[in-house]
Amino acid sequence: MSVIVVSGVPGVGSSRVTETAVASLDERYELLNTGDVMLEEALSEGLDVSGRDDLTALSPRDLRRLQRRMGEYVAAIAAESETHVVLNTHLVVNTADGFVPGLPPEVLSDLEPAAFVLVEADPERVQERRAGSDYRSYQVDDRLGIEFQQSMSRTAAFAYATSVGAPIALVENTADVDSAAARLSREIQSAATR
Repeated sequence: MSVIVVSGVPGVGSSRVTETAVASLDERYELLNTGDVMLEEALSEGLDVSGRDDLTALSPRDLRRLQRRMGEYVAAIAAESETHVVLNTHLVVNTADGFVPGLPPEVLSDLEPAAFVLVEADPERVQERRAGSDYRSYQVDDRLGIEFQQSMSRTAAFAYATSVGAPIALVENTADVDSAAARLSREIQSAATR
């Protein structure tokens, strides 16, 4: 079956929107979160992490290896089951060493996404959401930084989509979560039937 990549900058609400969207779909759709898969692998390897935010402090080599393992794991689920995998991820990751690709070429090759969906909101709204979060830490919290992250995410989406021949859709998360989730579920279903 297919892999549909859903992404948004940290704090835009893409995880909540994606969870709500996939919950409204039938059992042929499975939601996986890149950070959760990578964290589980990092813990099994005994790396010094306790949560997803700690992954960005790993060495570039460790991070890339975990990304590759995640890609292989997700691709296997999509290939071996009757399930469309909805992969919630970041297309660009802000690490201790700077921004790096969220889906390096070898991972993208493993996943072969059918579509990309960007979840976005205006930078002020993202900034408010980040300020109101007490369970995540954000390395960037000013308007310019958020604009830069969104710009890089759009650029990465276009580059990734071009390399695999997949379309990109945009879902705005500006009003209520249910409206954004309804739009996202339509995009997911459309991608799964291509």
